Amino acid sequence: MACLMNYTVQCRDVTTGETGCFVFDEKHWQATGEFKARSPVFPGLLQFYEWNNANGRPGVPAYIERNLEQ
Repeated sequence: MACLMNYTVQCRDVTTGETGCFVFDEKHWQATGEFKARSPVFPGLLQFYEWNNANGRPGVPAYIERNLEQ
């Protein structure tokens, strides 16, 4: 399984239980399959993109592998 970006679109943050858009912890996702926010959780993409652009764009396109046989 792979992700093509290091941020979510309307996913649940495992720590807060909130659903929204956020940059996630790649290593945590690789180990558990859970999305753990490394940024605030935003209700929509517009708010996320505004925050992302104002904060050096930590949310970027990426290719992140996850081995399901762990």
